[in-house]
Amino acid sequence: MIKDITQEGRHNFKALITKADQGKTNKNVPYLSLLLEDSSDVLDAKFWNLTEEQAASFKAGMVVQVKGDLIFHRNARQMRVLNMTVLPEEMAADYVRQAPMERSDMEKEMLALVDSLENSIIKNMVSALLEENRLNFLVYPAAVKNHHNYVGGLAYHTLSMARLAESVLAMYPYLNRDLLLAGILLHDLGKTIELSEPVLPEYTAAGNLLGHISLMSNLIDREAVRQKVENTEEVMLLKHLILSHHGKMEYGSPVVPMIPEAEVLTILDNLDARLVMMKDSIDQTLPGMFGPRVFALDNRMIYRRKDYIDPEEQEG
Repeated sequence: MIKDITQEGRHNFKALITKADQGKTNKNVPYLSLLLEDSSDVLDAKFWNLTEEQAASFKAGMVVQVKGDLIFHRNARQMRVLNMTVLPEEMAADYVRQAPMERSDMEKEMLALVDSLENSIIKNMVSALLEENRLNFLVYPAAVKNHHNYVGGLAYHTLSMARLAESVLAMYPYLNRDLLLAGILLHDLGKTIELSEPVLPEYTAAGNLLGHISLMSNLIDREAVRQKVENTEEVMLLKHLILSHHGKMEYGSPVVPMIPEAEVLTILDNLDARLVMMKDSIDQTLPGMFGPRVFALDNRMIYRRKDYIDPEEQEG
């Protein structure tokens, strides 16, 4: 398993290619910049000194047998591929990462949250929209890259935010629990339209042209008309949470948060995403070292404490 490839030296393993970008060296020799994945982890890799034909023969979505040398480049793991063979009989779905929570448990927690809502307009809206998209909500990733980009990542990210929200609600009792939790449950649901599928997703035409924020706002409008609640304050505020949840217009939100529940939603969304990206960087980095710069984290390098212990490894 990729998570067990931690020592420098020769390794032989099976993996799914999730990225295969072609480049050329200063001497105009083709190479591949790869991301290799199995159900345990992801590994950055380089395949040097290829012919044009060899470089073109490997694509994202292929399962391959890999032989290569693990090195630490800029203090992070990198595989220098020596040989790679396509395994056409292997299924890509068997090599993708899954949310660290059973799908049935995520569904149960989601339904319990919906059931706990008290405002009938908000509860009926959330219940109908989640029921309509329940299967995709439970299996889609939260993103193509950067954070929670695995099967079930959308639901896991959403539930992580909901748990954080309960602590915030206890600290600030003037916040409207129904509104905040409804915004959290629905804020990224539009990604089930924005993205093409759970495994190796791409952006759909609607995703590129409209984006998940606009798509979700449209779904709320449609459902509100169906339920004859389109002119209520609850629906207006729920739409505001969706439309403002990226926090700034330059980040894709057409409006900025103008109620405290919207501000909390934005902060919790950012907090969960950033901590997951930091952990992903730490997991690839040697103790006492900085990892490579992470573009999505303002191009920062993330330091791994010498005493850091992965809680997932402790559980194992």
